[in-house]
Amino acid sequence: MGDRGRRYGSVEECFDRCAKLATILLGKHITLYDVSIIMMSMKMARIPSSPTHEDNYVDGINYLAFASQFSTSEEQAKVALEEDIAAMARKFAPRRPEMVQPAPVQQPPAPTPQQPAPMPKQEATEPPKPQD
Repeated sequence: MGDRGRRYGSVEECFDRCAKLATILLGKHITLYDVSIIMMSMKMARIPSSPTHEDNYVDGINYLAFASQFSTSEEQAKVALEEDIAAMARKFAPRRPEMVQPAPVQQPPAPTPQQPAPMPKQEATEPPKPQD
């Protein structure tokens, strides 16, 4: 670890502190990857003002390398988290029994053209009485 590392801590520790502060200040989640892209952008923004200052190029390349490293570790962490969640779900979620489909309701067959439709039943009535 160089002089800068002894003074400020590892790159990951420093970027983690920066990401946490930015998350609080901006009110949205900022990752180590985000910090490295922002820092690289700052170095690129300085180049037009002093194109012969090598530090901007070297630091920009380093920040881009950090972005690559952090993107991989964040993707791996995301996959690991998804696997952990899936494992917990399998462990704690109740298993659903197999759905049993009810038997279909049998409908009477429709009348065919050869069979007349059944006539509705009528109540029996008395024949009319003869009049005198």
